[in-house]
Order: sequence, then structure tokens, then C-alpha cells
Amino acid sequence: MSEQLPIVAIVGRPNVGKSSLFNRITADARLSAEHPKKFAVVNDTPGVTRDRNYANVKWIDTPFTIVDTGGMDVDPDDPLIDNVQLQVDEALSEATLILFVVDVRSGVMPHDLIVADKLRSSGKPLILVANKADSVNLEMDTAEFYSLGLSEPVLISCVQNIGISHLLDQVIERLPEVKDTSEDASSPIKISIVGRPNVGKSSLLNSLLGEERMIVDNRPGTTRDAVNIRFEYQNIPFELVDTAGMRRKSSIKDELETATVRSAIQSIRQSDIAALILDVTQEVAQQDKTIASFIARNGKASVLVLNKWDLVDKDNETHAEYMEQITAQVPQLDYVPRIFVSALTGQRVSKILDVSLEVYREYCTRIPTPELNELLLELRTTHPPPRVRGTRPALKYITQVETRPPTFLIFGRNTHRIRPPYTAYLVNNLRSEFGFHGTPIRIFYRRN
Repeated sequence: MSEQLPIVAIVGRPNVGKSSLFNRITADARLSAEHPKKFAVVNDTPGVTRDRNYANVKWIDTPFTIVDTGGMDVDPDDPLIDNVQLQVDEALSEATLILFVVDVRSGVMPHDLIVADKLRSSGKPLILVANKADSVNLEMDTAEFYSLGLSEPVLISCVQNIGISHLLDQVIERLPEVKDTSEDASSPIKISIVGRPNVGKSSLLNSLLGEERMIVDNRPGTTRDAVNIRFEYQNIPFELVDTAGMRRKSSIKDELETATVRSAIQSIRQSDIAALILDVTQEVAQQDKTIASFIARNGKASVLVLNKWDLVDKDNETHAEYMEQITAQVPQLDYVPRIFVSALTGQRVSKILDVSLEVYREYCTRIPTPELNELLLELRTTHPPPRVRGTRPALKYITQVETRPPTFLIFGRNTHRIRPPYTAYLVNNLRSEFGFHGTPIRIFYRRN
């Protein structure tokens, strides 16, 4: 989230289409084509959105931050729903402009009247947005919304993409002028916080930020959207993405959870670093290994964060024993640094950012071609590729063709006969010589 930009908060009672509107705005008003689309999870179940969900956008020449919020329940009877209301209140307190979304089909509900009173008392500029106006008949039914005592409703349909441009025109008319710094701002280091449900992902994020930014609850599945938070650490911009817990496919029973897991997967693909959170009080599960494999296959740098270390009885051997266990149980990420932390006490939590910064630098490292070929000559002399069907591959030349992740191209004869163990030998020696701590290494071959 950029503190320099005005904030537009989308609020309303549950299931009026707030997340659908957020998705429409972020799709139509992205800062640039280089910024990936940001989607909130949408489902007919009330209360899908829980945490605040931010995205920086720009309409015409006006940049601003749009924030999706949970449904405003005026009489919560669940501690989790109560936490949602606290998140909504935070969004209202920081908002420059409020979009109050109502549902044309259901008309004015008692909760709408109470929410309207609360919004008026905030003193913030407000636009009344009447969603689901999919037909002329429904447009004619908006007269009753004048009873809310607010401005004339702006009619939209998120499903049919009707009225969104007009709404955005209304938004920028009410926003203060702000300098557009999106072009010269450096891109943040994007870290996705991933793992199985209930391992402490949101608690870790709150501990990193030093505030109750994410809703935390003992019940698995509290986080549903992938929520992006921008901030600076040591004058370096970071973007943390808290994701939904990723269960085994066979354990997913409903469409909503399918959507939340899909959102988490997309967040990994769009990140620079994936921080895989493990609970040290539990055995490493098959799902942990599946997530680790997915991170490696997608070429993402990563760190392993071993949470709840404060709950482990320790002696002088405990740390070394856990390190050995993790190496054996998660071999997919044997090159990745491990950080033992406690989200509850804050123990070593800041080290996640320090280590992530080191890993990111390795992720972006480019090795000069002469140094690479000097190493290749030594390796092929010491241990040439084994013969396959009587023919020995000959490696002639190596160059680095990409970073993020570091990717190398080797030219030679009969390179199609190189087997995976020899590629692993080359990768291990590239790590020994040049580092690449925490990042996968890719090698491709091309025949002369």
C-alpha cells in the first residue's frame, strides 16, 4: 500500500458485490500493463472477504489506492466477525473517499440504514454505489435509496461491466491531486507467505508489521484472499502477500476454498520469494512437500520459516536435529535458508526480511561468462559427463541467459544425452562457487 496515494475504501453489508467491484476496478484501472491484475475471491457465501485487500490503481491521470473490506455486520456475534469489523473500521479511518455499495435487487435493508448512519458520522466524502442494476426495471427501483439520506446513487453492474467507468470518473473528481510516482518508484521485493492452514502465516505478518493488520483466529481458513501489504524496511520497498492455507486437493470440499487456494497459487507465481511457513510442533506433512515442490518448479527463490519455536523444549542438540530433519523431509528446498521464529513472541521474526533480502540479491545475481567457463573447464576435466550408449557428451561453452531465477545455457555435442545426475553435479558446483543461496538454478543445453 502506498501512503502517498489517496485511499478509496469499498464498504457495505455482506454480499452486495464489494469484491466484484474491487476486481472490476483493479482490472480496468491498473497502474500499467506490468502490474499483474489483482483479484479478490468472490463467492455467493456472505462474509468471504475478511482482511483488508489493497491495490494501487490509476484512472485517467489520477492514481489512488483501492481497498476491499469485509461486510459490515452491525451486530456481530462471532469473535471472528468482530475482528472483521475492526478491519473495516481501520479502512474507514484511513480512507480519503468511501464507496458505499448497496444491492438494487434486495433494496434498502435495515443494515443499510445503520451502516449509512455510521458512514455519515465518519465525516468522510462518500459515493453511494447501487450494484446489480442489470436491467432498466432494476434501475427504476433505485428511488428508495434516497431514504438513506446520501448522495444520488451511481448505478453499476459488476457482472455486466455497466457503469464502472462513470463511477471511476466520479471517484477522481472527489480525490485530491497527487503526484503520480508510479513510474519512478522502484519495484518492491514481493514475498508470498505460504503454507498449510493454521501454521501462523497471518500472525507472522502481523509481527513483521508491528500491528494487527491481519485477522488471526484459531480456526483454519481465516485468511481467504491473497492480501498485499507494501512497506519499507531499511529503506527498501517490500510487498508481503498473506495467502490462504493450502490444503490437499482431496481435502477441499467447496468452491470457495478452491478459489482461495487458486489465489494462493497465483500469488506464488507472481512473487519474487516464497516464504514457506512450517509449524515445528507438528510433523512435516505431505502437503508441505507438495508446496515446496511447487515453489521450486516455478523457479521462485524461497526461505523456510519454522514457526512456534518458543513451544519446543530445547537442549544443545535441538537446533541441529531440526535442521537435519528438515533437510531429510523437504529435500526439494535443500538449498534454502531456514529461520526458526516465534510469531507469538516476535523472536527472530525480523530476520525473515534480512534473509529474504540476501536471497533476493542471489536471485538477481549474474555471473560473468569468463568465470563460468573457467568453472566448466575444471568440472568437465575433473568429472566429464558419463558415456550414454557408447557416446560421451562434450560440453564446450556456458553462459548465463537469465536471472530470477539464475538460468544457464550450455553448448556442446550430444548434450541430449546428459542425464539428471550430471546436471545436479553442475548445479551443486555452481552453488559452491557462486552462492545462489535460496534460489533454484536452471540449466538448459543446446547442441552445436
